[in-house]
Parts: sequence; C-alpha cells; structure tokens
Amino acid sequence: MDKFVIYRPMLDLLGQSEGTDKGRGYNETLAYGAYTGGNVNLVDMTLDQIDRLQTKMLENPKNKWNSSALGRYQIIQTTMREIVETRNFSRSRLFNERMQDEMACFLLGKRGIDKWLKGMLPLENLMVALAQEWASLPTPSGNGYYDNQNAAVSPQKVIDTLMAVRSRWLRREIPEPDVFDIEPRFGFWKWLRSWFA
Repeated sequence: MDKFVIYRPMLDLLGQSEGTDKGRGYNETLAYGAYTGGNVNLVDMTLDQIDRLQTKMLENPKNKWNSSALGRYQIIQTTMREIVETRNFSRSRLFNERMQDEMACFLLGKRGIDKWLKGMLPLENLMVALAQEWASLPTPSGNGYYDNQNAAVSPQKVIDTLMAVRSRWLRREIPEPDVFDIEPRFGFWKWLRSWFA
C-alpha cells in the first residue's frame, strides 16, 4: 500500500515540474549530475552521506546556482537538515524513495496542504506557499515566486492536481490523511501512532 497515496498527485507533479522525472528521478541531482562528478545513486546513500554530498556540491566552483538540490523533489541541504532534525531521523537511514516521498510530504504539510484540505487555508495562499518551497511551481498569477524564476507548469495544472489530492482525501484512501500536518497535536502524533498500530 502506498502510504503517500493521497499526496501522490502532487508528488508526481513535482517530479515533472522540477525536471527530475525527465532524468533519473529519485537519483537526480542539480543540473543532472553536473556538480557531483556524474550520476550518483542517491537512494543507496545514508542521510549522512547525502549531507556530505550536498556540501561537496556547494563547494563546486562551477555551481553558479550555489544550490545543493537533489533527489526527485530537489531538496536543498538547509531544508534537509531541518527535516532530519525536526523528524529526529537517524542519519544512518537511507535517502531512498520512501524517505524522499516522506520528506516531500512533510514540506507539503509545512506549507499548509493539510490546512487547505480542512478548509482552513485559501487555495491561493497555498499556491503561493508551495511556490516558495518549489521555485518550479507558479503563484496564482502564473509567475514564479522568486525574481527571474519561471514556473515550469501552469497555475491550472497545480489547481487540477490539488483537486485530485482533495478528491483522494475526501475518499479517505488511507486511515490518517493528514499524517504530515506539522502541528504536533495533529498529524505528527497520528503518524507516529500509525507505525505502532
């Protein structure tokens, strides 16, 4: 069973918008391996090894973006470290497909997708928040959130995808649809309990 089934439409959209699904998906790094000495198998690396790789990427003098984005969802080092600390992940855990999906879902929750699903956040606000996390996503105006950043997909594509997420959420395809709500009194403890159920 896909634990991330409710959020899967957004995860797949991110794979498209970030350009990673055109390459090596979960194993893709910024600029398709340009700053890692070629292709690497990220899914076989521990979180500690990933951190060291991201440091190496940032130290590469050819890295004009000064970015350490990697994985299907192009998560940068500072964000990765925040997730690892917040979720208390062991740095010996693998950065495999499941871990990458979990991290992306955490970021979706952080940006308010669960609040939107519960009717507590306007769609426009959610789209702006998501565009702040992933520069490839558009704000409602169609522009990227950051200067000189073009969105890779249209606002309507994002809206359609979010509606697909909402449809799955309404059907309750998994027991706890808000497992990545970052407010401790809600999603995190539900998520934690689900592992011991």
